[in-house]
Amino acid sequence: MPFTSSPSPLELALGAALERAGVAWGEPDPLPSLFRAGEAALHEIERLEAEKARLEGRIVDAYATLHTVLEQQHDVLGLSRGPVPLQADTVVAQEISCATGVGAAEVSRRLELATAPRRHRVLRDALRSGTVSLYRALRVVSETRLLPDEALPDLETTVLAPAPDGSVSSQRLFSSRLRRCVRSGDDRSGDERRGSAEASRTAHGRLTEDGIGTFTVTAPAETVVAVLDRADAMARAARAAGDPRTLDQLRSDAICSLALFGSLAAEHSSFGGAVPAATVRIVVPFEVAAGLSDAACELPGHGWVTAAHARRIMTADGSVWQRLAVDVDTGRALELSTDRYRPTAAMVEHVRAVDGVCRAPGCQVPADRCDLDHLVPWPLGPTDVTNAQCLSRGCHHPKTAGLWSASRAPDDGIRWTTLTGREYVTYPRDWREALADPGAAPRSPDTPAPGDPPPF
Repeated sequence: MPFTSSPSPLELALGAALERAGVAWGEPDPLPSLFRAGEAALHEIERLEAEKARLEGRIVDAYATLHTVLEQQHDVLGLSRGPVPLQADTVVAQEISCATGVGAAEVSRRLELATAPRRHRVLRDALRSGTVSLYRALRVVSETRLLPDEALPDLETTVLAPAPDGSVSSQRLFSSRLRRCVRSGDDRSGDERRGSAEASRTAHGRLTEDGIGTFTVTAPAETVVAVLDRADAMARAARAAGDPRTLDQLRSDAICSLALFGSLAAEHSSFGGAVPAATVRIVVPFEVAAGLSDAACELPGHGWVTAAHARRIMTADGSVWQRLAVDVDTGRALELSTDRYRPTAAMVEHVRAVDGVCRAPGCQVPADRCDLDHLVPWPLGPTDVTNAQCLSRGCHHPKTAGLWSASRAPDDGIRWTTLTGREYVTYPRDWREALADPGAAPRSPDTPAPGDPPPF
């Protein structure tokens, strides 16, 4: 069907599709060609997904090989019997995470599959044949962790079976089967299951976008219901009293106010809608504070907020400022002002200011949650800021055990050598790195930031 002089949007879209499919406009009926082209593309996607699954199976096999090698090194070195016992799984997970950038938690899940070839033989065979993705395989591994070995072959075969019509099972069907089979195969008592579940309760949060964050709290079902019911009752009471906020907004504000202050008293501005004073550390470069840059600002250990949001936090009532002097060219800390006079405390503050985060490769644990470690062990090395580094507990143990070695490198770097001989170099924190990000270009002092309050 040829175009008219002014093709419609539908004709333009169809023309583009025909061109991609190699179909000429002159064909009297292009739909059969389009169907064939679509079918060919779908077959290619299926082939690539199967190929990807087989490759993921090879990755799991490689994990198993490395685990075997490092486990033998681990035993020869006696790392499980040293002053800081380390498990072989931990050693392997850290090694792979540093080399690939894959998160430690994901590496650990893959290792669980890699090191249990008999327990998960059905999953491993399915990966090698390309009939299950690594994502689904790891879901099965984590969900069946508490089930006995003998229950796994039949369970995995059932969960991985095709849909009733022979096609690949959908994600919802896969998840439904997995939950059903796990519940059917769990022969523990109700009290035992409940105790195991309650032991996993946790709370964590993450920053999302536009200055918003999300809490995740895992607790017993009755506690969750009670909290939500109480928040709902308070929200509805506030709405009935004329509060203009939505019920969802009021529930959120009520829970946050109770968690922060323990009550909904009038003096607690969180439930009243005003911006609360900053209660966490936020790094605001001078250029951002003065309104000369829109670089993102960091809440160490939590994430990033916009420049405008950072200026609102730092100017809120009750916020306390602390000066951190840094080198303009490198962004590295020079010294940290403090009203403390104990030398050891000042040294700790100095090293934390220089490092910013754990100095081990790949680790981003904030420095104020880390141990202070002697780079050269005391008494061979002095106790001063030039021989100190911040290490998270998980990274401190491998160094203490002799699994990783650390030494000085040029440009204030620390060179790490792992058990496999891989070398990584980490450097002091660049506190001004966000100023070079796209969109953070300096503005003229005469150009105010849109919608920003005065920074001073």
